[in-house]
Amino acid sequence: MNKIITTTLTAGLIASMSYAEEATAPAGSVSVTADFASAYVFRGVTLNDGAVFQPGIEVSGFGMPEEYGSFVLGAWGNYDIDDYSGNVPGSTFTETDWYASYSLPEIVDGLDLFVGYCEYTYGGAARDEELNIGAGYEIAGIGLGLTLYQGVGGLIGSQTYVELTAGYALELSEELNASIDASAGFMEYDDAVTLDSGFHNYSIGASISYALTENWSAGASITYIGQGDDKVLADGVFGYDVEAVGMIGLACDM
Repeated sequence: MNKIITTTLTAGLIASMSYAEEATAPAGSVSVTADFASAYVFRGVTLNDGAVFQPGIEVSGFGMPEEYGSFVLGAWGNYDIDDYSGNVPGSTFTETDWYASYSLPEIVDGLDLFVGYCEYTYGGAARDEELNIGAGYEIAGIGLGLTLYQGVGGLIGSQTYVELTAGYALELSEELNASIDASAGFMEYDDAVTLDSGFHNYSIGASISYALTENWSAGASITYIGQGDDKVLADGVFGYDVEAVGMIGLACDM
């Protein structure tokens, strides 16, 4: 259940707001990230209130001409350093996600449309499957996004999650960049869940990234995570349990 951990501010501007929105190069490229976070929070839900390590790799481009759009394949993992007071195993890889995304050719200047699929796997046979479809648009330097995530199998059933995002990037120098981001999420549960549907969570964050070399960069971020309706996102373990997450990381683009 990746990418909303700290509104994906991992390496500042090198990370996109969503894996499905990340730009791709026609010639093909590989991006590798290695992040340490103070907690693991996914869509407002605390999955570990202690330290975690989260590596990822993404391949894009594949030589596809720009007029045909762009394609991305990626994998991401979560390694629990702490054990969340015994509720999850410490010193263990607890999650691996596999995802694919296709960005449509640009039909309106500044408008990005994309579709994607993600399979979340948790140790043994447990897994979730999710489709997503979304759009991104920039207005006055502010990037706006709207993405719908639809469960199609596994533990999440057929629940629907809709996320609104906004972000603004600042170039402080040739090597140093910063950004601020915000998001709001709305959940529609299936009949198997007793919680209400509605306003689920929100977040506000800031990040900074520094280019170490042409390919390597270091980043840090801090994100505040807020609860929407406590009848939609319940309090407590594996609910709303962590309000802020800090992260530091390295990224390499090849």
